[in-house]
Amino acid sequence: MTGKIKLLTWPDFPDDFSVWKLNPTGARLETRELAPGVYALLSSIPGVDNAGFVMGDRGVLVIDAHICVPMAKQIQERVREVTDKPILYLVNSNYHGDHTFGNCAFPAETLVVQHRRTAEIVPYFDEEIAFMTPCVGGDTRIFEGVTLRLPDIVFDDYLRLDLGGRVVECHYFGPANTPGDTITYVPEAKAAWTGNMTGGMFGLGLEADAATFLGALTRFVQRLEIETLIPAHRPPAGPELLGDYLVYFSEVTGGVRKAISEGCSLEETLGRVVQSERFSLPAGDPNAAVMTGRHRYNVQRTYLAMAAK
Repeated sequence: MTGKIKLLTWPDFPDDFSVWKLNPTGARLETRELAPGVYALLSSIPGVDNAGFVMGDRGVLVIDAHICVPMAKQIQERVREVTDKPILYLVNSNYHGDHTFGNCAFPAETLVVQHRRTAEIVPYFDEEIAFMTPCVGGDTRIFEGVTLRLPDIVFDDYLRLDLGGRVVECHYFGPANTPGDTITYVPEAKAAWTGNMTGGMFGLGLEADAATFLGALTRFVQRLEIETLIPAHRPPAGPELLGDYLVYFSEVTGGVRKAISEGCSLEETLGRVVQSERFSLPAGDPNAAVMTGRHRYNVQRTYLAMAAK
């Protein structure tokens, strides 16, 4: 498919950036009740996608469809262990295949919900298969039976979905990890599914820069009252994680802006805007190099965005 949208490919990433490990083989989704009728589905394999579902009097809303048909079916099995009510809606947190490839395995009656920016990119199906393949160790059998399924409902900034006695909100606060990051929020539970927007000790501006990510975070914190965050690839967290993210992206934004104002090159900026102690792992931690690579990626994206203005 051709068009104006430039999708990320693995050659776009620096050598020290680690590929995500998203192969779901052997993963089981464990059901955790967050509040009456509100459930997180947590992967037994760290890093492999979490999901969730919310139940009302009329039916169910599911958050994210996972990366393949068997995992999408497992989500539906977890729902059926709780209720036989119809799955009315399926919300995709972003366009990536680990959130959308399972769409095709849900009933035709289930309405797929996406943000407008997500809906613009999802049709680039072959490109996304290629992007996801290294994330499953090159095992394309994972994608057997996966077909493109487009959204039935597309929203811009806000969508309110009434399940009968329970409302679920879809919010868009701006680009962060992807152009169309969607926050699925249950007000009475103060629980939010954040997709790739949160996860780990600091966020990844995969297709944004630190200043843009910071703006989306600020609007998120200002608008929603949070007790529980359910990231796509990490365990649930409390609202303090958002405070940490605000500090981190403020540090990167300010550091890069100062370096550019002093005439620093990209390489010089990468050497100056290093992780602060608060956002660094001990040198012996096996994830230290991974997080350093992602920090450097954030700095690079931010430098290139600011330098182009």
